[in-house]
Amino acid sequence: MMVKSWLAVGSLLAFAHVCSAFLSPASPLSALSATRSTGLLSRVPSSRKFFAPSARKFGARFSSPLAAASSETASSLDPALFAAKSEALASLAPIQDPFRGESIVSLSAVKNLELDLDAGKISFVVELGAPDLKGEVKAACDAAVRELEWVKDVSITMAALPPAEEMRSASMQAATGLSKVKNVILCASCKGGVGKSTTAVNFAFTLHEMGYKVGIMDVDVYGPSLPTMAVPDRPFNPEVDIVGNEISPVVCKGVKLMSVGFINPHDSFVLRGAKVSPLVQQLISTTAWGDLDYLIIDMPPGTGDIHLTLSQMESLKIDAAVIVTTPQRLSFVDVVKGVEMFDKVGVPSVAVVENMAYLDTSPLQASVDTFAEKHSLSEDAKGELLELVGAGDALFGAGHRQRLAEMWGIVNTFSLPLNGNIAKQGDAGVPYVVQNPNSAPSKVFKELAKSVVEEVRRLKEEPDSTPSIAFDQKTKELVINGKQRMKPVDLRRLCRSPANDPKRVPEDIAPAEMTPLGRYAVQIIWTDGHQSLMPYRAFVDGYDK
Repeated sequence: MMVKSWLAVGSLLAFAHVCSAFLSPASPLSALSATRSTGLLSRVPSSRKFFAPSARKFGARFSSPLAAASSETASSLDPALFAAKSEALASLAPIQDPFRGESIVSLSAVKNLELDLDAGKISFVVELGAPDLKGEVKAACDAAVRELEWVKDVSITMAALPPAEEMRSASMQAATGLSKVKNVILCASCKGGVGKSTTAVNFAFTLHEMGYKVGIMDVDVYGPSLPTMAVPDRPFNPEVDIVGNEISPVVCKGVKLMSVGFINPHDSFVLRGAKVSPLVQQLISTTAWGDLDYLIIDMPPGTGDIHLTLSQMESLKIDAAVIVTTPQRLSFVDVVKGVEMFDKVGVPSVAVVENMAYLDTSPLQASVDTFAEKHSLSEDAKGELLELVGAGDALFGAGHRQRLAEMWGIVNTFSLPLNGNIAKQGDAGVPYVVQNPNSAPSKVFKELAKSVVEEVRRLKEEPDSTPSIAFDQKTKELVINGKQRMKPVDLRRLCRSPANDPKRVPEDIAPAEMTPLGRYAVQIIWTDGHQSLMPYRAFVDGYDK
């Protein structure tokens, strides 16, 4: 009964399913654990003899292990291999899926069974109704097949089916995890490997240092980074941290953390893309965040399903996005896509972080004086040595901060150095800003945090601050905010596009279409076909005041 109630209210990304089994002494998994520990788990004869349990032993719907879990026929297999596969499946047949209450063999949950008899190797996938959080089903499978004489090496991959839609909906409706979250900030990039997770973690811990209540949500299901970058004060414990239909986040130095990597640290999620977004949506909703000033969501790379799903969640009001990039043009192209995507779904991009913008040589520069003194170098030699060391070489180019400001009017742009200590701290599980609060990169993170806080405040206190622009057909003028007037030709001459020559703009040019892009810029298609992206601060009186 308890297992059913858990299934009804807390599929909880399918994670609460498994925890309900742990919490219930009468659950199938608990029974499985108990029988295994007392030696009562059914044993399979350790021989090469073909072993086919009867239908009476495993239920009327189950005739034999091979018939239930394999579509292969005896005629298509070597007799020895056929017998070995049957024997392996028979050894797994007594093990139940604790969430569906039936044998994993009769449920056809044993997939991709591969054998190498000469090497004594066996590998397979077990697909359960929910993740095997404690690894007990995996351990039972491993122990069962190792009873076979010929088995020397075992490889088992655990997978989980997505929860039923009605279970997921019931769980989300009952959860109140987001009700006390005041502000939600996305940290996103459209290119992988740019340091987005590093930026998100250090940004969040900087906000916490400023006195705010902060949480971080890592929504990258396939490659979660948060468990590595911020080691919690204590590990996630499903028996303690799942209560009712909600899940409690773990905590690292006062910052609340949630990631699939905490809940299911052992196995990868084998899920198609269409199944991931609902699971992420449910995990965010059913996490008991409590009272938070800022929830930072570390997004996966790209502009895919998860981004659109979160932006359309009724219970999740996203206030702003911070875009992370690197100086290369390849990354800049994707930043433009990211800003455009967020604008289409109504999420303002309030800051851009250009990561690895230059090589941080400050540690070497600090050592030059000591080196020069030790070897009695002249001032000229010391100066040459400083030049050789460099003063922040831009390894990947000059970057695109200025271009972003000109295109989108995003004035909050920040450069972070290529600094080995930042990466080392991430690998060590302690955020860089915690370990080095007075360093130059930490000061940049503080500037970023202050700017985002101010921008979010402005967005909420001045919700209608986006300038209004109209074209007066009678006077052939642009009317801005009802008062300011401007000739179209004058505005066109301000366009910084390489395709625009200010000296050759026709005097009678007029806007054919004007589309606001967030609160920072407007896109204008002119009567001659040219397109301009004009930041408001370039032509709206008093915009920056």
